[in-house]
Amino acid sequence: MKKILITLTALLMLVGCSSTKGDEYTKYDARSSEVGFDTVITYVAYAKSEAEFNSQFDVVKTSFLHYNELFDKYHDYEGVNNIKTINDQAGIAPVKVDPLIIEMIKRAKEYTDISDGYFDISYGAVLEIWHDYREEGIDLNGEGKPGRIPEMSVLEEAAQFVGWQFVEVDEANSTVYLNNTRAKLDVGAIAKGYATELVALELEAMGVEHAIVSGGGNVRSIGTKPDGTPWAIGVEKPSMIVKNESLDIFSIPHSMSIVTSGDYQRYYTGPDDKVYSHLVNPHTLMPEARFQSVTIFTPDSTMADALSTALYMMTYEEGLAYVNDFNTKFPDRKIDVMWVTSQTNQPDWYKTDDYAYMFTDNLKQYSKMLTSKL
Repeated sequence: MKKILITLTALLMLVGCSSTKGDEYTKYDARSSEVGFDTVITYVAYAKSEAEFNSQFDVVKTSFLHYNELFDKYHDYEGVNNIKTINDQAGIAPVKVDPLIIEMIKRAKEYTDISDGYFDISYGAVLEIWHDYREEGIDLNGEGKPGRIPEMSVLEEAAQFVGWQFVEVDEANSTVYLNNTRAKLDVGAIAKGYATELVALELEAMGVEHAIVSGGGNVRSIGTKPDGTPWAIGVEKPSMIVKNESLDIFSIPHSMSIVTSGDYQRYYTGPDDKVYSHLVNPHTLMPEARFQSVTIFTPDSTMADALSTALYMMTYEEGLAYVNDFNTKFPDRKIDVMWVTSQTNQPDWYKTDDYAYMFTDNLKQYSKMLTSKL
């Protein structure tokens, strides 16, 4: 996971984070770009003292660093068997790993099953090809040249080594084995959400009641502000040019995870002047370009990360039907969604000058943009 320093949260923004003081709490915020996951981690909390807040933030930083080492597929760490170790040992030997890796892989398999395969960490062989072309393309774009795109035959050949039949998990011995040398795991669409959820759960176990953990496009709130008012969390305009401007602000009066998948953070321009993002559709083997962003609201950040990727791959009609079916089947894990596109000719969607956007019905009550128009 190559380190890239960016300004604040990549896809979601915390709104109104200046220091304020309640009856017994003071609001603090801090951020760090030295905790891995290619992003800036931001922590905002009401605490009874600066020392208490600093202690909490130390936990946030230490935990994210640890999870980054476990879920990294690019780097080795002394004494750590991680995703890279599993990939390196593909077709050679099972790898004994931390139980958290086992748990994440199990969760990922569940989300593959319930997302019709639109989310799938076993697609590492295909995603590695796109990663290499994207890195080369970014360099070429910097020289004023177009990037290349891989031949479909190359992608289809790699896709022969995709699938859960290549992933063997032995919970009793805590090992993971990829049984073909060409098979690879890519956990980029779930690892940061899983890490964010683990950190939030750790803070809650410490007694933290009023906080937000933000890891790039993954935001996890803990409770509300001390006076019971909700946090205000902005969904960023999905622009490749204008950064850190909210398209809408949501005020949700309970703990919530808000995760965005978007095409405007990691991308390059190809020979046809078309933009190719990092969001590759497993069904077509090509980067999807239907939306600029899809944001999911649900209590669990792990699920939000995985399903935001899956819903990004579906049409709006498919996605809406999927959400309705999911919420019927899993009433204790309901999801809400915001879709954003630059195709402003959508007849029934809400619009700004540059975007058209749509919400699931339950989400509309929390939208500042919509409630201000009522």
